[in-house]
Amino acid sequence: MKVYFDHQIFSMQRYGGISRYFANIYNSLKDHGHTDCKLLVLYSKNAYIQDQKFPLSPFLGERLLKKQHKLDRWNKRYSKYMIKKNDFDLLHPTYYNPYFLNKLKKPFVLTVHDMIHELFPEFFSPHDHFVPFKRATITRADHIIAISESTKRDLQHIFNIPEEKISVVYHGYQEGGAVQADFTPPFKDYVLYVGDRPGYKNFGRMVQAVKPLLERYDINLICAGGGGFGQAEQEMLIRAGIQNRTKQISASEGELNALYQKATVFVYPSLYEGFGLPILEAFKNNCPVVMSNTSCLPEVGGEAVSYFDPYHIDDMTRAIDSVLNSSDKANQLRASGIQQLSRFPMDKCMRETLEVYKKLI
Repeated sequence: MKVYFDHQIFSMQRYGGISRYFANIYNSLKDHGHTDCKLLVLYSKNAYIQDQKFPLSPFLGERLLKKQHKLDRWNKRYSKYMIKKNDFDLLHPTYYNPYFLNKLKKPFVLTVHDMIHELFPEFFSPHDHFVPFKRATITRADHIIAISESTKRDLQHIFNIPEEKISVVYHGYQEGGAVQADFTPPFKDYVLYVGDRPGYKNFGRMVQAVKPLLERYDINLICAGGGGFGQAEQEMLIRAGIQNRTKQISASEGELNALYQKATVFVYPSLYEGFGLPILEAFKNNCPVVMSNTSCLPEVGGEAVSYFDPYHIDDMTRAIDSVLNSSDKANQLRASGIQQLSRFPMDKCMRETLEVYKKLI
């Protein structure tokens, strides 16, 4: 089985759930003897494929492709060149750019992670090119992997994709790096938020929901990842009166694991997700989870989470408070989280992905 993975996500991300997902599939294929599989990448800074030997050495890659636009351009040219040769069995593009469609003579499978752009266009630029890109690749794909039943339903509703063309394959949990034992969070007691903070992530409502709780329980808020707070976010924290109780950290993987383990509670307030890998990260690190009851999230959280309506600040406050004021509740969620995590083993994700490949080849 000769599967090619194109450059897209490995050019875009240094860290991230999607690039880790594709790196896991690629490594699994190699481990199962499919040594002809290829990453169509001249050079990448992506953390999950640094053990790969690229056509360009790290020295040349950094020297020639240091700027992002050059990295994108030359990796794309290399992908197009390799795809045009059609010396493979199956293409699995790593994102939605349809640049390869007029070169391709072999089947391709597309993983659809979410339909956030289509369902919440108000949170994105009206000139966002990924919306037409997604339509082009989704409607032409020979088969689609949806990462949750919720994403599958959205695909069918928006693009009318036939049932037989979609396979639901849940993400598997990949053991991350070890906990960085010498890492000390900036606060002793804190609520944890992880990831980016665009509109659909619902960070603004979460700030309002935790505001009364931070003072009541003398705790704080840590935001891991997502970049430093912008001016509008800083102003929002000032108006809420919690700017001195809130810190943003660009955490390494080891630091993130430590943050989960030492957090009082992890809050995931998104209006919509395609899957929600941070939920599994929190489960693994024995952190109680409080989160939205929308989209795929109940599929992933099961009975191991305390849920709230993400559109209602009072309900969010109630759910978070139910964990903060009850150690029994927190311990119950920790125990349930470890059990729920066992439903998402990495080998199951890899096995079901390989089954999709075999059907298409």
